[in-house]
Amino acid sequence: MTTTGMAKIQKDSVGLQQLFGWLFGIGVFLVFSEIAYGPLKAVVLSVGANERSEALRHVGEATLAALPVLALLGAVWQARCLFKSFAGGQVLSVEAGKALTRLGDWLVASTILWFIFGDGGNSASQAFGQNLGVSVVLGCVGIAIRLFGRVIDLAAAVKDDRDQIKTDYDQIV
Repeated sequence: MTTTGMAKIQKDSVGLQQLFGWLFGIGVFLVFSEIAYGPLKAVVLSVGANERSEALRHVGEATLAALPVLALLGAVWQARCLFKSFAGGQVLSVEAGKALTRLGDWLVASTILWFIFGDGGNSASQAFGQNLGVSVVLGCVGIAIRLFGRVIDLAAAVKDDRDQIKTDYDQIV
């Protein structure tokens, strides 16, 4: 890869790393405010044992319903890690391949969790626009991204082998 091409990838990746960092922070805030704040407030302010157990049940239900969205947040975080790796010049590296594979894992996990728990009728799933169609597409994209991660792993291994052969050749000659 040319130096100019690598510099462009690094420059673009810095912006994407920041974007995904902001998206993760906003997503965590939205999930906490929509899912956890109300039920946790009810637990703290509950008076009797019945109210407390009802409030705790709501916390559990809200947490289970939020699992698909939390998995999407995991994918957003992994995207941030991927672009951090790219920004550091690690484009064809094992680290980048693993980050890309984990990104795909989180997308597939979100799809599986959506099929298990549905959207639970919570506003976090609605805020993230997650429904059956979106979940299926995210799962398919996740599988493809996992494959791309394995391709980058393989490319990194080939690059390392090439570098080792070149080093060995230079030592002999």
